Amino acid sequence: MTMVIFTAIALVRERERGNLELLITTPVRSGELMIGKLTPYVVVGLIQTTIVLGTGVLLFDVPINGSLWQLYFGASLFIAATLAMGLVISTIARTQFQAMQLGFFTMLPSILLSGFLFPFDGMPPAARWLAQVLPLTHFNQIVRGVVLRGADLVDLGVPVLKLVAFLLVATVFAALRFRKRIG
Repeated sequence: MTMVIFTAIALVRERERGNLELLITTPVRSGELMIGKLTPYVVVGLIQTTIVLGTGVLLFDVPINGSLWQLYFGASLFIAATLAMGLVISTIARTQFQAMQLGFFTMLPSILLSGFLFPFDGMPPAARWLAQVLPLTHFNQIVRGVVLRGADLVDLGVPVLKLVAFLLVATVFAALRFRKRIG
């Protein structure tokens, strides 16, 4: 979830420093720019995932019952979806401080409503509905399915499709909001 804040701040910082003027003069389209901003952070997120999984297995003897590549595929979708949320935030915020605040504003509901801390079924219907919009809710289902039950991503098709849908909608929304012009 820290990746949301890093991504949210990235575009805002470039706008504040004037670096976006260089990108505006290139033939790169807004969508390509958004994908280019996501890619390096996905790699960093996968490194974080490897550290967390390694710590869980080596220090806490957490068994991974499912396929490791399927877990990484689900993690890649989650990372890209949360980074896309950070891109949306960066198109809304005008300063780095605003971007950080909006990033924290999305992080807390994600953790509280995803079923990570509290049982999902015990939440009021409105909270469950809101949780369906958050990528962490679906990633929790994928992690629990692969790590605990040894499920395939085919068995977890609904949360995978929801992450893909979130990723596409957020990336398109960020690309549309990003104005490739000075000012």
